[in-house]
Formats: sequence, C-alpha cells, structure tokens
Amino acid sequence: MNKCDKKQTKKLAKHPNENYYHSHQFSEVINMFVCLCKGITDSDIQKLVLEHGVGSIRELKQHVALGSECGSCTKVAQMVIDNTIIDETLFKDVG
Repeated sequence: MNKCDKKQTKKLAKHPNENYYHSHQFSEVINMFVCLCKGITDSDIQKLVLEHGVGSIRELKQHVALGSECGSCTKVAQMVIDNTIIDETLFKDVG
C-alpha cells in the first residue's frame, strides 16, 4: 500500500460548537489548509486563538508566517479567527 492509499486521519469533534463547521452540522472535522504556501491549517489557527489569544491577522503573523508569500489566505484566516472566537465565547459564563 502506498501513501495515497492510506486514509487521512480525521479528528472527531467532542461538541458540535468546537469548530466553525458546526453551522453545517458535520460530525467530523477535516483539517483544511488555509495557507498552502506555508502549510498552515485551520486547526493551527484555532489552536493559536484558543491558547495564545490571537484575535487578528496581525497577531496571527506574530506566531506563523501566514500571508508572507502570496497573501491570498488572509481572508479565510480571519474567518477562522472570528468563528473560533464566536464559538468559544458561547460557553463562557457571563454572570
């Protein structure tokens, strides 16, 4: 069996609101490449938002070289940041 025959490992979501795919009701999360030039995935960005408080493209660029080649990934990267922040704030106690 060669590399192409192996199935890509999929990460199951523990809760439907753990990722920005929840609006489409997927039960599985497949990592999506946001920046093909640097190999940065949506999961990489989500992790930086959740663990380091990244909230903008400027802050994201302090951790990864996103947008440093062609720049076509920045709009999708901002969407991932925004949707991750929205999802996370749904579970915080406001009282």
